[in-house]
Amino acid sequence: MIGPDYEAPELNTPSAYHNAASNQASSLMGGWRQLFQSPELIALIEKAERNNHTLIAAWQSVVASRAITRRFKAEGLPQVDTGLSVNYFNNSDAVAQDGSGDSGERYDADVLARWELDLFGKIRRSVQAAEANADAQEALYQDFLFTLQADVASLYFQIQSFQSEIELLQRSQETRQESLDLIKQRFQAGTVSELAVAQTTSLLANAESRLYSAMRTQNSLKYALAALLGETPGTFRFIPSPLDDDPPKVPAGIPGDLLSRRPDIRAAERSLAASNEFVGVAKASFFPSITLSGTLGYASRDWNNLFNSGSSFDSLRPGVTVPLFEGGRLRANEQQALALYKKDLELYMQTVISAVTETEDMLQSIRLLDQQRIAIGKAVEASQQARRISLLQYQRGLSDFITALDAERTALDAEQQFVQVKRAQYLAAINLVRALGGAW
Repeated sequence: MIGPDYEAPELNTPSAYHNAASNQASSLMGGWRQLFQSPELIALIEKAERNNHTLIAAWQSVVASRAITRRFKAEGLPQVDTGLSVNYFNNSDAVAQDGSGDSGERYDADVLARWELDLFGKIRRSVQAAEANADAQEALYQDFLFTLQADVASLYFQIQSFQSEIELLQRSQETRQESLDLIKQRFQAGTVSELAVAQTTSLLANAESRLYSAMRTQNSLKYALAALLGETPGTFRFIPSPLDDDPPKVPAGIPGDLLSRRPDIRAAERSLAASNEFVGVAKASFFPSITLSGTLGYASRDWNNLFNSGSSFDSLRPGVTVPLFEGGRLRANEQQALALYKKDLELYMQTVISAVTETEDMLQSIRLLDQQRIAIGKAVEASQQARRISLLQYQRGLSDFITALDAERTALDAEQQFVQVKRAQYLAAINLVRALGGAW
């Protein structure tokens, strides 16, 4: 985490941010490497971090918030200005006390200093509020960074999963085309009815429809991935491969304190801290403001004598400003700050509740998806066996073609559902990592 005295370098890309100050981002990236162990995925994530324009804009918000912090700190230090001026004048005779006017030049060189004493903590709490806001902006940046990483991982595995589904449907399409050609030959030979031809044609068309639907969805996912990587569909090159590996296993007994790593919880907490400091700033506005100001310099009507000892002058002006009547402005500011604090407190508590709920939901989803995958795996094995038996019986004349078609349809449905459940398992694992704020 960047400390309150961190001097932000001139950075133009999020990757420079990682090199400068982001241990948190490195741990997030380490989580993806640990869980999915895919060099191709890690390369895509790193490319998104370099090129995603929204992420770069979010980093600029962090830079701006750090600059605001330094500005508030500067307000607690003495302000020193220097100046050099020349005044050409021609006074009226009527204005002069002795009735005679005057004209000429005056040269001034001076140094002016002003310092507001922060006896009641107004400036100090303003600085602390700015630091908390900067921390909140940094947490929001990390939240977007982590979301970007998770979105890239999600799209990557969805594209790979749809490739598995596409290849499954392509094989089914080829098999059904071969069946249709065979049935047409038998129909011409008079051994099967026209009904068998129509049903086989329908089965082939159904497989083709599913194939085009899967290809369309995969194409949209590719475009979405290209956008996250800062590319257009015309320049993006990505060749998907089938998703053959099993999703990562979730260990038992995940500690609940992992939720504290969530960037959105940290952002809500720091926003709450900033609101608390603003309440202090509003209260401090009721107290006097004490300033010390002074001037040291030289003044002369002759430039050559400007810096002589006889031309020097100095002044010291302590001042106290006490608010007497503000028309209710200070009270309204205090009420506003207190209301915003209460609002941020409620949002913080709701953020924590949502985080706990999301994590528990993901854990239960992963558990149920594991059971669903086991069940659909049994269905796939049984349906493939039924398909082989029904086709063999049909070839031997022991059953009709309708039974073989039904077995083929059931087997494809089960196989496609198995791929879809596996895809859901990957998405659930990614969402759990996102919910926990990092790898488990």
